[in-house]
Amino acid sequence: MPGMVPEPATGSNGGGAAAKRSNPADLALTANEMMSKEPQGRSSEDHVRTQKVFGQILKRRGIVTLKVPAPWVPDEESRRDPCHSEKYEFTRRFFRKLKKRGIHGIRQFRLMCHNMDFGSNGVCLGRGLEGALAHMGVKMRLNEFADLLRLFGNGDADTVNYVEMLAYCCGNISQQRYEIIEEAFEFVKSKCPGSALTVVAIECQFRPQSLTSWHVPDLLEHHSVEEFTSQWSGGVLAADGVVGWADFVDYYMDVSVSIDSEADFCEYVCGNWGIDMDDWVAKKIFRRYASEDDEDSLAAKEFLRMLRELDPDISEDEALAWLDTIDEDDSGEISLQEFLESKVLRVKRLFDRYDDDHSRSLDRVKMMNVLKELNPSISEEEANALYDCADIDGSGEISFCEFLESNLLKLHDVFCEFDTRRCREFGEPEIKTLLRKLDPFLTDQDLHSIYKAIDTDNSGRITFVEFVESHVLRAKTIFDRYDVDRSRSLTLPEFRELLLDMDEQMTQREMEAIYALVSNEETGKVTLGGFLNPNIMKLKLLFDKHDDDNSRTLEAKEFKLMLRELWKQSSERDIEALYRVACPHGDVVGIALVEYIGRFKEVARKHDLIELEKRRAARAKQKSKGLVTA
Repeated sequence: MPGMVPEPATGSNGGGAAAKRSNPADLALTANEMMSKEPQGRSSEDHVRTQKVFGQILKRRGIVTLKVPAPWVPDEESRRDPCHSEKYEFTRRFFRKLKKRGIHGIRQFRLMCHNMDFGSNGVCLGRGLEGALAHMGVKMRLNEFADLLRLFGNGDADTVNYVEMLAYCCGNISQQRYEIIEEAFEFVKSKCPGSALTVVAIECQFRPQSLTSWHVPDLLEHHSVEEFTSQWSGGVLAADGVVGWADFVDYYMDVSVSIDSEADFCEYVCGNWGIDMDDWVAKKIFRRYASEDDEDSLAAKEFLRMLRELDPDISEDEALAWLDTIDEDDSGEISLQEFLESKVLRVKRLFDRYDDDHSRSLDRVKMMNVLKELNPSISEEEANALYDCADIDGSGEISFCEFLESNLLKLHDVFCEFDTRRCREFGEPEIKTLLRKLDPFLTDQDLHSIYKAIDTDNSGRITFVEFVESHVLRAKTIFDRYDVDRSRSLTLPEFRELLLDMDEQMTQREMEAIYALVSNEETGKVTLGGFLNPNIMKLKLLFDKHDDDNSRTLEAKEFKLMLRELWKQSSERDIEALYRVACPHGDVVGIALVEYIGRFKEVARKHDLIELEKRRAARAKQKSKGLVTA
């Protein structure tokens, strides 16, 4: 178990919840931010921790020695003995040369020394150690060999204490490095049947792309797995072949000594097993605030407290938006899984980085940069669609609260699904599969209703831009909020509450007009399908977008612009025809929301007839040219 290597008191996380919550401002909330806080050099705590790890490794290998731990050279007592400094500098000089052989150079040297330790007492022949260095391409001069015997000699002319030599340069396992090794061990074990980690499992789960010629010079890409797994054969495994914690940390201690950069080491360990570094950092933050009894859940109250400690300037609305975004099942608790899947910490840090004026909002240019950092493959058109979706009030700026309320995080996950297709389009079966991933309880009727709400041009293919512009996720989120019994239908009082949530200034007449448009005549209830067809959320958002003066009435020019955005494939002539249906008397004062909703079915029917005529005309033209048969 990881706990077998005790932590020094100065570096531990113990002390209960109060201790865990100390100094929240010092926390790194993303992998990039954590790496930017790279420690400068080794500390005494890191040295003590590494020496204890090394001692446990030697014990596991059956090596008994009194030369570990080595002293921490910079401390006052060690400085009194110049021999300590000389031993440290001697070892450091040769280890620098071994590092040039890659991250496995020091490990291969150590394993050769262990194999020459016939008495299992940390001692080997001096000439044997010289030969091991020569095998690694490091030549020892005569005066250097004499220094080796003088500094690390075992009391006779032939043997040296190689364990003491190794110990002098084992000292850079920081708390962070220790935790990432521990996380990797638990992660890999969790993927194994019965949590029994074996060398075979290591070979199967290792990600070859994580070990490159940058780590091991002249390494061929197709030799990565062989190079990695060969490093584990020098361990002392149990009779059943199970890799224990001491075996696991045995490998990573040598790698840690070989990699000076904290960022590079953590990235390498995570890359070996496909661990998302942002998820790892988020898990650390989450468990810092969770109770010791249940590390994988946070009550809503504790979650809000965490947010306020991490960001003292957070508003109540923003904190609640975080809670609503992550607590999708409305359980009143945030599970670790929900927290990790939301990726909200990484997005918040990206948001804050571009919020250079501390206004807690981003304009279009800055927001586009955030979106492109989240996924570099996103196109300009797709990023613009996401921005327009999030700019709920049309102010030209997006607050983080708007960012969360507009489901941009979930839309980003949807984009990742589209991004796997070269054509970036989905048909009805694929869209239904995608929607079921978002909500496994959707019925076939719900799925068909959502699909029709997205595919407004009846093309049979849906792009990511169409998906975003349909606002179906926002519509479904607000519908689910009031569908407390999960019946997929709302009573009149529940639906009125929903409409007031959409627009607290909505009048009684407007609510009655919308209810008459979407309710079921037999039951008097509003189903999810009725709410999405017609797509009330999209109709209302488009109307409000073009209602610049908030008069709840659109002038003729504004109304035509709205129709053009609603049906983008329609020509100017088609828009004029649709406008005449909505305003049969040629209203010059404009059209109010209640009138538009009341006439929407006629407008939509006219649009369908226009599209039908276009398809008939196109077919007749093809037929006249002999391109199609009757």
